[in-house]
Amino acid sequence: MPGVAESFEVKLANGETESADSLWGARHVVARRAAFDSDPLHPVNVLPAEIWKTGANVFGGRVYVETIRTAAELSAFEDP
Repeated sequence: MPGVAESFEVKLANGETESADSLWGARHVVARRAAFDSDPLHPVNVLPAEIWKTGANVFGGRVYVETIRTAAELSAFEDP
Protein backbone atom coordinates (compact mmCIF):
# COMPACT_ATOMS: atom_id res chain seq x y z
CA MET A 1 0.00 0.00 0.00
CA PRO A 2 1.68 3.20 -1.12
CA GLY A 3 1.93 5.92 1.47
CA VAL A 4 1.36 3.58 4.43
CA ALA A 5 4.08 3.96 7.04
CA GLU A 6 5.77 0.80 8.15
CA SER A 7 8.48 0.31 10.69
CA PHE A 8 10.37 -2.46 12.38
CA GLU A 9 10.58 -3.49 16.00
CA VAL A 10 13.56 -5.29 17.52
CA LYS A 11 12.96 -7.52 20.54
CA LEU A 12 16.20 -8.23 22.39
CA ALA A 13 16.94 -11.26 24.55
CA ASN A 14 16.74 -9.18 27.74
CA GLY A 15 13.16 -8.15 26.90
CA GLU A 16 13.92 -4.63 25.68
CA THR A 17 12.48 -3.38 22.40
CA GLU A 18 13.69 -0.72 19.97
CA SER A 19 12.10 0.69 16.83
CA ALA A 20 13.70 1.26 13.44
CA ASP A 21 12.54 2.76 10.16
CA SER A 22 13.94 -0.03 7.96
CA LEU A 23 15.10 -3.63 8.09
CA TRP A 24 18.69 -2.39 7.70
CA GLY A 25 18.10 -0.08 10.67
CA ALA A 26 16.70 -2.94 12.75
CA ARG A 27 19.75 -5.09 12.01
CA HIS A 28 21.97 -2.11 12.86
CA VAL A 29 20.24 -1.83 16.25
CA VAL A 30 21.12 -5.47 16.96
CA ALA A 31 24.72 -5.02 15.78
CA ARG A 32 25.21 -1.86 17.83
CA ARG A 33 23.71 -3.35 20.97
CA ALA A 34 25.79 -6.54 20.58
CA ALA A 35 29.01 -4.56 20.06
CA PHE A 36 28.44 -2.51 23.21
CA ASP A 37 27.07 -5.31 25.39
CA SER A 38 28.85 -5.98 28.69
CA ASP A 39 30.33 -9.10 27.02
CA PRO A 40 30.51 -8.41 23.26
CA LEU A 41 31.88 -11.89 22.53
CA HIS A 42 28.79 -13.49 24.10
CA PRO A 43 26.06 -10.83 24.03
CA VAL A 44 23.42 -12.84 25.90
CA ASN A 45 21.58 -9.60 26.76
CA VAL A 46 21.02 -8.99 23.05
CA LEU A 47 20.91 -12.33 21.22
CA PRO A 48 18.76 -14.00 20.14
CA ALA A 49 16.96 -10.93 18.82
CA GLU A 50 13.70 -10.98 16.87
CA ILE A 51 12.78 -8.48 14.19
CA TRP A 52 9.12 -7.73 13.49
CA LYS A 53 7.61 -5.56 10.76
CA THR A 54 4.90 -3.29 12.11
CA GLY A 55 2.34 -1.06 10.46
CA ALA A 56 -1.25 -0.67 9.39
CA ASN A 57 -0.56 -2.57 6.16
CA VAL A 58 0.38 -5.87 7.85
CA PHE A 59 -2.14 -8.37 9.16
CA GLY A 60 -2.65 -7.92 12.88
CA GLY A 61 -0.37 -4.91 12.92
CA ARG A 62 2.86 -6.94 12.99
CA VAL A 63 4.53 -9.77 11.13
CA TYR A 64 7.62 -11.80 12.02
CA VAL A 65 10.69 -11.11 9.85
CA GLU A 66 13.66 -12.96 11.35
CA THR A 67 15.56 -14.09 14.42
CA ILE A 68 19.24 -13.25 14.72
CA ARG A 69 20.94 -15.84 16.90
CA THR A 70 24.63 -14.99 16.43
CA ALA A 71 26.63 -11.84 15.71
CA ALA A 72 28.12 -13.58 12.67
CA GLU A 73 24.67 -13.56 11.03
CA LEU A 74 24.79 -9.78 10.92
CA SER A 75 27.71 -9.73 8.49
CA ALA A 76 26.91 -12.88 6.50
CA PHE A 77 26.48 -12.59 2.74
CA GLU A 78 23.54 -14.27 1.06
CA ASP A 79 23.91 -16.05 -2.28
CA PRO A 80 21.58 -14.58 -4.91
